[in-house]
Amino acid sequence: MWYRSIGFKLIFSVGIAVMLVFMVFSYVNLEAQRKQLLQEMVRNSNLVSEVIKRSLRYNMLQYNPDQLYQAIDTIGAQEGIEKVRIFNARGEIIYSSDKKEVGTVLDKTAEQCYACHSKEKPFKRLSTTDRSRIFSTAKGYQLLGMINPIYNEPDCFSASCHVHPKDQEVLGVLDIDVSLREINDLIKDQRNKMVLFTLLAVSGIFIIIAVLINRLLRQPVKQLLEGTERVAAGDLMTPIPVTSKDELGILANSFNQMTARLRDSERELKASEEKYRSLFENDPNPIFVVDLETFQIMDVNIRAIETYGYSREEFLSMSFLDLGDEEEAEKIQSLVVHSCIFLPKIRHRKKDGTVLYVNIHSCPRQHLGKDVIIANIADISDRIQAEAQLIQAGKMATLGEMSAGVAHELNQPLNAIRVGTEYLHKIFTRNMKVSEEVVKKVCNEVISQVERASSIINHLREFGRKSEVDELDKIDINKPIRDVFTLLGQQLRVREIEVKLELDDNLPPILGVPNRLEQVFLNLVMNARDAILEKKEIMVNGDFHPCITIRSYCEGDKIVVDVIDNGIGIPEEVKDRIFEPFFTTKEVGKGTGLGLSISYGIVKDYGGSIQIESTGKEGTTFRITFPVADK
Repeated sequence: MWYRSIGFKLIFSVGIAVMLVFMVFSYVNLEAQRKQLLQEMVRNSNLVSEVIKRSLRYNMLQYNPDQLYQAIDTIGAQEGIEKVRIFNARGEIIYSSDKKEVGTVLDKTAEQCYACHSKEKPFKRLSTTDRSRIFSTAKGYQLLGMINPIYNEPDCFSASCHVHPKDQEVLGVLDIDVSLREINDLIKDQRNKMVLFTLLAVSGIFIIIAVLINRLLRQPVKQLLEGTERVAAGDLMTPIPVTSKDELGILANSFNQMTARLRDSERELKASEEKYRSLFENDPNPIFVVDLETFQIMDVNIRAIETYGYSREEFLSMSFLDLGDEEEAEKIQSLVVHSCIFLPKIRHRKKDGTVLYVNIHSCPRQHLGKDVIIANIADISDRIQAEAQLIQAGKMATLGEMSAGVAHELNQPLNAIRVGTEYLHKIFTRNMKVSEEVVKKVCNEVISQVERASSIINHLREFGRKSEVDELDKIDINKPIRDVFTLLGQQLRVREIEVKLELDDNLPPILGVPNRLEQVFLNLVMNARDAILEKKEIMVNGDFHPCITIRSYCEGDKIVVDVIDNGIGIPEEVKDRIFEPFFTTKEVGKGTGLGLSISYGIVKDYGGSIQIESTGKEGTTFRITFPVADK
């Protein structure tokens, strides 16, 4: 609205202020003129009164009333003089130009008398101002009354014709009433002219102020407003013209500088955004921008589209949780944190249902004013397959190292089966009589040895089976420990190595794959066996009792397994390299250097840790810790 503009408010405010100033000035000026005119009128009236009194003096001294009255009538008939009259000391009107008043007596409170008789003792001498009065007639116009005392002068009380005593100071009063109509008309005319002048002056000032404000304020402000609207609309290229060096000119120049800086900032922001977009789109890994609260996908790069097979539009309508199985949702929801985290080996599915394993590196950030998660996805499917193949190769290498022991393990039941079957064959060939109880005993022994051999073969097949990454299940840690001695028990007994199993049968389960955990303990037991055998070679004549102790127990919310041997120990200089791939201290052909490296990787995959305690040649302790499986 026009009346809300700053120009109108300024014009209105300044105009009202100017009008008030002119009104006050006019009022003060008119009052001063009125007072000046009245004072001039009082002086003139006083002079007229003195002239009349002095012109009538001779007639009063000669006591010539006819000429006195004629002079009063002549003077009273003059224009501007309303009335002329003479009072005696008692207040009686001796003569008046108004014949109806002659002979009447005025009260002392009348306006003609009050100036002298306002107190108990009348004033003898009054100033000109005190002798004047202004009053209104019945017809509504004003009169100026001037009283002029007639004093008893020496030539009055000494003349033979007068009877006034010498001590009478005032003989009477000459009262003249002068009309103020002309003065009032003049003041009224001046007032009207002043009002007209004020209106014209205020109107002129209004117009001048409006022109100046329009030129000096409204136009620059309008240009500033148009400039801000252009900037709000995104136009940063059109500057505001600077037409002055005043505050508005400085403001316009500052606005242009601000626009220039915004232009530079926008250019830098655009370059930064292009750089970000280039880095974002050309990153070799899939990148997701995910809403922190809802996990809604807000943006993806080209690599994510290529890896998962979804289009950008399909991604933007999905939740990040939709990429994984339900069992992975809880892990992925742990992304709602206020710091960067790493989630390893998360299982995702492509659009065609193919499973891929990924590592998720995520950090919370601000993106377009919202709290988001920037998730960098590393596809580790090939690495997982390579690790699985390496683990499988490690199993095969372990089985190769155990082949002699396994053959010996199988020879025992096979020999028993052979002896039993040859005995039965001999009995039936020679038609020998034998009791049914003996035949049953031989048959049961053969069956027992067959089951034993079958158990060894099945265990070998189960151990050598290739396991998948996602086969994690709740298992009793003691089972894979005991299964190790299905394959190695006979070997250790043959080499006179004592095995002590101190296992807690009331342990809570852990998450893992049974044959991979068995591979871990199998590698540790085989290393313990080799260390003991090496020490036996050194201590040929010494008192040495070889022993492997495996202890399982619960420590807080962790399951701990200690594998302890009293073998040769691990030198301090190689302890830090013991888990490196292909690192071994054994002779060529006696070790691949993969056993402990694979074991370390398996333990880490299940959230555990493995530590070494070795005291030179006193033996070695491997301490393995696993988290308890969630209920």
